[in-house]
Parts: sequence; structure tokens; C-alpha cells
Amino acid sequence: MGKLFVIPTPIGNLEDFTLRSIRILKEVKFLLCEDTKVSGKIKKHLDLDVKMISLHKFNEKSRVEEVLTLLKENDVALVSDAGTPTISDPGQLLIEELKGKVNIIPLPGPNAITTSLSASGLKFDSFSFIGFFDKEEAKIIKKIKKHQNSDVIVAYESPNRINKTLSYIYNNFGDVTIVVAREITKIYEEIVKDNVSNLFNKEFRGEIVLIIETKDIKKEDPLRKHIESLREEGMTDKSIINYLTKNTSFKKNDIYNFLKNN
Repeated sequence: MGKLFVIPTPIGNLEDFTLRSIRILKEVKFLLCEDTKVSGKIKKHLDLDVKMISLHKFNEKSRVEEVLTLLKENDVALVSDAGTPTISDPGQLLIEELKGKVNIIPLPGPNAITTSLSASGLKFDSFSFIGFFDKEEAKIIKKIKKHQNSDVIVAYESPNRINKTLSYIYNNFGDVTIVVAREITKIYEEIVKDNVSNLFNKEFRGEIVLIIETKDIKKEDPLRKHIESLREEGMTDKSIINYLTKNTSFKKNDIYNFLKNN
């Protein structure tokens, strides 16, 4: 029975291939690719004698038996367009189906998450990777709250949505510290660490890793707690302002601003 090698590919700079990855890619006869056109550039760059087979989210399930047949007599390599397969890329379903049936060998290599974290300038003992952010504000906030016990939260984001996402974070969690890492390992690589308010309306092009420091998110906000409780009781914003102004020490302007932005 052959082996399935899970091989990370460069996220930008083709010099980031490990020597072991290159050797195995030259030895295998079959290469499972997220996109054969993208992997074709790697095939040409490394002068590989390999047959490429597409394996993406739309055909992954139907490829399982075919891959299993190939593995009976051959070693096979799995790659994605960039970075480590199965990390927000195809391959999870395939490996789940093959686990216990064949020897699956993962190789270390390029990964946008850990590469960005290593140069983020943030102190952390734990992090949560949450994949790509949702488009809806409520889902973004819910996901951040779910993982706020980690020191930092890491996500992928589109340059077309980055400013909206930053505004959602600011409106719900205040002026927290953010790191925007874009085009990692490429010519225009940029890693910016700042308060989220200073990153509004800046142009961030290319592939983006967004890192959120959670220490300020974790602080309990008594005003938020009061307002959320009153909203659950069905009170209108106007009623909430009147109630909190009369019965608490919160300033009317602070209550109004919170309600306006949340």
C-alpha cells in the first residue's frame, strides 16, 4: 500500500519549499491539486514528472475511491494552492475517509497563520484560528466572543471586506489592538500592528491574515451587560436610556453612543 503525503506549498515565495517536500514531489507519480493550473506552475518550476489530479471542495467526496485505488500501488501527494492542505483548504474529507486505511504522512512547511503570528509583535500563549470571517456582523461578533478566551484570534479576510470587519470589531469591542498581515512572503509583504481605529479606511490589498488581541475584549463591560439584559426584556432604546439615566450612574451620552453603535 502506498503513502499519502500532505505537502504544504509556498504562500508566495517559491524558495519556501523544504528540501524534503521537493524530494517527495519528485518521487511521487500522482499529485492531488486544489487547482491544476496553480499547481502546474509548481510542476514547471520544480520540473516534476507527475500526473496532476484535481481535488477541490466540489469533487473531494467523489475522488475518495479513485485515490484509494491509486494508493494500492503508488505513493500520492496532496497539495493546495498555497500553504498547508486542509487548513481552510480541501483535504479534510479525503483524510477523514482514508484514516486507518493508508499511511498518511504530513510534512511541515509554509503556513500563513503561524508565519503572521511569529512577526505580529503580540504576546500570546494561546491562539484560536477561526478560518474566514463571515460577511454578517452578527456572525463575526458571535465567533469572536466564542473564542475570546484565547490570547489572540486569527482569521483570514478579504481585502474587499476588511474595512467593514474592522468597523464591526470597533463598534462591538472598542479600540482593541489589531494586526493586519498581508501578502506574507511576497514582494509587498506588510505587517501592521495598531489600534483598530487607526486602521479604518486604509487600503489593504492581497491576501490578509487578521489577528485580534483579546485582552481588552475579555474585560467585562458593565454598561454592555445592563443594556443587553434590558434588551432581552424587550425594552426600546429610548426606554433603556431613560431607565439607566434614572437608576444608574452611567452618563446619558455614553448610553446613547453605545446604543447607536451596537
